[in-house]
Order: sequence, then C-alpha cells, then structure tokens
Amino acid sequence: MVRLLSKITTIFVCVLIPVSIAAQDTLLISWAETPGLFESTIQADTSADGSQAHDVYLLEANKIYLQRTQLNVNSHVNITGQTPGDGEFPATVQPMPGADGLSGFTEWPNGNFQVYGDGANLTLRNLILNGASIDQGFNLGSVVTARGDLQKIVMDNVVASHYVTFTFSTFGTSTDFHLVNSVVKAFTNGPGGQYFGGLSWGGGSWMGTIDTLVVQYSTIHNVIGECIVVYGQVDHGLVDHNTFANIVMGVMWYRGQNNVTVSNNLFYNTKSHGQSTYDISGWGVWHPGGQGQMSVMPERTHADSTLMVGADVADHMNRNINYHHNVWWHDEHLTGFMEGTDPWSWEASSSSFDTLADGTIDTIVTTVTVHDTMLALAHQSKWNDDSTLVTLDQGRGVSQSNNINSDPGINLDDQYIITQLARTWDFRDNLTSDTPPFDTQWWQYEPDGSHISIEWPMSLDMSYDPTSAAATASATGGPVGDPRWMQSTVGIDNDVNVPKEFALKQNYPNPFNPTTDISFTIGQTSDINLTIYNLLGQKVRVLENASRQAGTHTLRWDGRDQMGQDVSTGVYLYTLTNGTKSITKKMALMK
Repeated sequence: MVRLLSKITTIFVCVLIPVSIAAQDTLLISWAETPGLFESTIQADTSADGSQAHDVYLLEANKIYLQRTQLNVNSHVNITGQTPGDGEFPATVQPMPGADGLSGFTEWPNGNFQVYGDGANLTLRNLILNGASIDQGFNLGSVVTARGDLQKIVMDNVVASHYVTFTFSTFGTSTDFHLVNSVVKAFTNGPGGQYFGGLSWGGGSWMGTIDTLVVQYSTIHNVIGECIVVYGQVDHGLVDHNTFANIVMGVMWYRGQNNVTVSNNLFYNTKSHGQSTYDISGWGVWHPGGQGQMSVMPERTHADSTLMVGADVADHMNRNINYHHNVWWHDEHLTGFMEGTDPWSWEASSSSFDTLADGTIDTIVTTVTVHDTMLALAHQSKWNDDSTLVTLDQGRGVSQSNNINSDPGINLDDQYIITQLARTWDFRDNLTSDTPPFDTQWWQYEPDGSHISIEWPMSLDMSYDPTSAAATASATGGPVGDPRWMQSTVGIDNDVNVPKEFALKQNYPNPFNPTTDISFTIGQTSDINLTIYNLLGQKVRVLENASRQAGTHTLRWDGRDQMGQDVSTGVYLYTLTNGTKSITKKMALMK
C-alpha cells in the first residue's frame, strides 16, 4: 500500500505549463509543495470578463496539492487529475492550516469549493479529495457548496474521504449535481453529531433547489447522517447502481423525494443507528412502528394538489417516485445491536431561571431519568413501514418492484461496522460522545491506522458472492450495487451453459447522463467491434476492438468521444459487429 503522507520540508519552484490534452485548452499546474498553490493559481487564471482562461486545470498524479483557502468558483472550472502510473496514486487535494496554525476555510459549511457565479460549472475528475488537514488539526465540512443559480457540479472518478458533514449541498436555485464512478467514505462528524450530514442535501426547505440529481455507479460508505436528502423534489433524479454501506440514517430521507428513481442499488447496513423509543419521542427522527429501508411519507394534499418548493411546483398527485431492483441486508453485527441492546437510562438535567423580588436571578436545575429501549427487530429491519404502505396505496405516482432482502455475502471488513456501532452506543447511552476516541472527529476505523492519509490502493472491498441473489438482481439480470466491485464479464466456464447467440442489448440506463452500460452476447470467441456513431454516421468512440470469449460482456460509455471530450446532448447509434454480423441500436444522452 502507498501511504499518502506529505512532509512540509522542501519548497519547489512552481512552473505552469500550457499543454494540449484531449483537444482542450489545458493548464498543467506543476506540483510544488508550496501551500496554497492549487487554489491561488486557478483563482488568478481569469480573462478580462472574469471567466477562467483555461478549460481544464490538470493536476499531476502521485502528488498532494496543499490547499489553504477555499476556491471560489464564478464561471466554469474543470479540475482533472492525470492518470496515475503503476505504483502511483491519483492527484490529491488536501487542506493545510495557515501560518497561524488555524484553518483558512470560511463560510458554512466550510469546504474545498464554494460555487458563487450564476450558471457556473464545476467538474472534478480523477482526483482524491482528502478533507483531513495535513496536521490533523481540523477537517473540512464539505467538498462543494452551490450558492448561485443554474449551477452544475460533476464529480467523476473521485475518492472523497474524511469530511465532517456534506459532500455536496446547495443553497442556490436549480442546481445540478452528478456523482458518478466515485467513492465517498469516512464521514467524521463531530462529537455528538449523529443525524446531520451526508452525501447530498437540497431540494427545497431551508436549503436550495435541485434540477438534476444523479448518483450512479458509486460507493457511499460510513455516512453519519442522512445520505441523500431531497426535502421536496428534484426535476430529474436517478440513484442507480450504487453500493450504500454502513449508513447511520437512511439512504433517502423519508420526506420529499419527488421525481426520483432509486434502482439497482445495494443497501448494506443502512439505518444502522437502530430505532428506539426516544428516537421517536425525543429526537423525532423516526416514527412509531419503525421506518423501513424504503420510507416515503404521504404528502399533504392542497386544494390544487401542488406545493411550492422554492420556485418549483411539486405535483402531489404524480410524485414520480420509483424504487426497483434494490437489494438490502443487515448483517449479524447490526441485527445483534438492534435486538441485543437491553433497555437503558441516563440522567438529563435542564435549567430554568426565576427573577426574585430583589432582582437577583435564581437558577433552578431539574434532573430527570430518561429511559430508552430498542424497538422490536421486525420494526427496525424491514423494507416498508406503515406510512410508506399508505403512500403506495394513495396511487399518486409512488411505486416499488423487485426489491429483495438477501445476504450478498459481502467482503467488507467487519471492523467498519463494529467501530461505527461503538460510536453510536457512546452517543446513545447518554446523548453525549464522551468516550475516547469518539469524543473527537478522529475515530473511524482505518486499516492503515492513519486518519490524515488516504490509503492507495484502497483496501476497501465491497465485492460479494457471485452466486448470491444480489448478483443477478438488477434490472438487466446482473449484479446490483457499484459495478466496480463485481466482474461484469462472464467468460468460458465448463459449469456454465454459454449462450449460443450474437445479441446486442439496449443500453441501460437510457436516456442517460453521463454514463451508460452496453451489454452484448457472443456464442463463441470472436473478434468484435463496438463503436458509437452520431446521427450523421460520424464515428464518435470505439469502445472495443478486440477478441472476446464466448459469453455476456458489459462495456461502459462515459459520454466522451475518442479525444476525451464530452459529447453534446442528442441521439447516438452504437453498432456491434463480429465481421460477419452487425447489430445497431439507438441511445439518448440527456444533459
């Protein structure tokens, strides 16, 4: 394993080299261990109209760029890391305190990026984002916050780790957020923090509104809070082919969710906080009878059947929420915690103040004993709750199908959930995090023992039993969850009946943005070619041109052409040929 540690000892000269990569105007920010080089270079590289002078800012692989202050984004910024070579790690961005030893990151939540400009785009690609400061003095609250109108944030092939609260949140209007092909993990929260934070928060209420929300082909692990919060609605939402593991609260917050499809995901140890009587009566985070993994509350119905969510209108009669082909499972550590925790109690004190006749103030402290007990396991570990069943029966566009409870036989290290449950109990026993190391933010289980480095390659392993029901539970008959953990290609196996056909399946999802999977079947080892064309017949991208064994194979298109540039919205053709036969199908890219 390569440990990403940085010693602040030597200062190198910064050299900025304009280069041409993928036919884009690219500025290579040559690495130097000068703190603040990363953000100051990009911030200063603007044209007269305030727009960025370069299309792409390229960071060197196998280097850590030390960031001292937030990067304010006012136009279009694309930050991409070089492809690492053998034995190298991806380009890494990590915070560092200022000369006074304090964090220079302002705003709330503080984070790497604050997007201010209306219509601004921020793309982060092929990077490691480490929220822990290099001296372990603090960690950032978030990766990126949207604060203007009509902004778009894309995180593609990113590892984000050691953040306190959010990966993404919006206080703007009509924000787009895409998280694809990424791993987000090791949320820290602060002492006593348990319900607040997660991958993506927005969609109305006190936060901003969202147009498009896409979370796809990604892994989200060890969230302390609600993972995805859509307070009211998004215009277009897709949560597809992700692995959610060890999530303290829900994958999707039980309110809102309008216009969201949740499909082909693996929910493993989600709602791992457990559900108790005080959670209902005291905190109000759960409802009587317990809440399921799919939990959607009935909406209020207005006279006009609509509700304003910021400037948007939510249609209560057609909520457009669909959960399908998801697999969920609670392992023996979590179910043991849920049903093996005896009733407990703690002393809680409250103060009141009384002004006496002489004007002095008398403080009255009242101490009471608070009792708590876990709900029955059947009320904690279930797919639907009573309120969701009512919602489904309303016939207002909320549906579910082909969701199963099945043990995937996952290879995830048990120590992650064991450590998380120990932290949860330290909070639960008296509503205070007062047992080391849970009285700090540096408590997560890390296989290499470091809280300020990102292990590379990651030892995180969420592959699972290929003979489990989860391995064939997706809408296309393949594995659910993040595809990175499972081999999509089936080769020759003497114990398997190899298909005797030449077939090309419809891509999934379709329409898509920004990635889609294309599956095909061949009956014998063949030289095959899979190419994407535009409607003018011009070649856009060759996905495969090689010999493949008999069986079913899946390739992914990331919406980029042969030069690595993003292609435009539209209809594309994809053609499979083996030299004698050819099949063509259509697909649509929607941005």
